[in-house]
Amino acid sequence: MGYKPNTELAKNNNIQMNDYGFIKVDEYMRTNDPDIFAVGDCAEKKDFITRKTSRLMLASIACAEARTAAMNLYSLHAIKTFSGTIGIFSTCIGDECFGAAGITEDYAIKQGFDVLSDSFTGINRHPGTLPDTKKQTVKLIVGKENGIILGGEVCGGKSAGEIINIIGLAIQNRMTIYSLMNMQIGTHPLLTGPPTAYPLLKAAESLAKKMH
Repeated sequence: MGYKPNTELAKNNNIQMNDYGFIKVDEYMRTNDPDIFAVGDCAEKKDFITRKTSRLMLASIACAEARTAAMNLYSLHAIKTFSGTIGIFSTCIGDECFGAAGITEDYAIKQGFDVLSDSFTGINRHPGTLPDTKKQTVKLIVGKENGIILGGEVCGGKSAGEIINIIGLAIQNRMTIYSLMNMQIGTHPLLTGPPTAYPLLKAAESLAKKMH
């Protein structure tokens, strides 16, 4: 159906817009008027990885922008900036749950990135004979030359929503698959996959084998 930001009020008061009608902001969420900040669906966004303009409108992004603006209202803090939109999604269709963060493999290739990808399918609880245990697949997309995580996808089980948030944090902090492989995790049969075959870590291991 299409959508666009509701920014007429700002436009009528000489606040600068980008080509898509979003309010232009800097990494502190300031507009061209240093006393006016903009966050949420009306504010301009840059993709964290490609640095191109993003048109995502999500409550989670708005909240992150609002926290950044609040920390910079009275004085600017160089480490408290909004450096781009990761684009983290999660949803459920019936009993199947899905999540995605960062850029997809196809989009990475179209944007000129040299990438590797791999996935691992395990279970979301252990042992697999427990009631309601589901298969869980994690896919990671990384830079071929350094293993920096650029994107990820998860499907299977309600914990997919939390695992994709971990992947989003890894992307935001420019972590590599080696950082994931060294990650210490807490596991429990009723809550997570097994410590010996945690799907996120096993996907990182699979990619490490590809890189070497």
